[in-house]
Amino acid sequence: MRREASREPKFLTDSMHGKLTRWLRMLGYDTVYYPRGDDEIIQKGSEEGRIVLTSDTELYRRILSKGGRSILLPLSGTESQLSQIAIHLMSEYGIPFEEFLALKFRLCSLCNGQLQPSSDNRWRCGSCGQEYWVGSHWKNISQTLERVRRLLKGLSKE
Repeated sequence: MRREASREPKFLTDSMHGKLTRWLRMLGYDTVYYPRGDDEIIQKGSEEGRIVLTSDTELYRRILSKGGRSILLPLSGTESQLSQIAIHLMSEYGIPFEEFLALKFRLCSLCNGQLQPSSDNRWRCGSCGQEYWVGSHWKNISQTLERVRRLLKGLSKE
């Protein structure tokens, strides 16, 4: 099941979630890192139709009270943060866990620009020129995503 691009969830992360921003971009999700004040975060999230990802309980409550969308995440732990997002996307958008956790090679993890294939198993960002490839770091990425899968399986059994 493929959703229209306009129906793809888009995210905005606050200053606490720079690392998570890169992970979401690797998973193909348009994600803006926005380390600004709460009022600016609320406004930008609303204007751009983004789900605000935060660990700030007060910010989370303010967003919801204004009709915005937000997910309250644990402050640390990439695996637990990604699992919380996966659960939200499954319940709100019907996105299966495996689809969410599949690397998509669409967006630059540094600048959110579009990736273009440049050669065998290589991609280049059209905005910043960053180059990506399947290398030794791939094992760490795969292991992290496997830990998220195990965490989600454990949560679904509860």
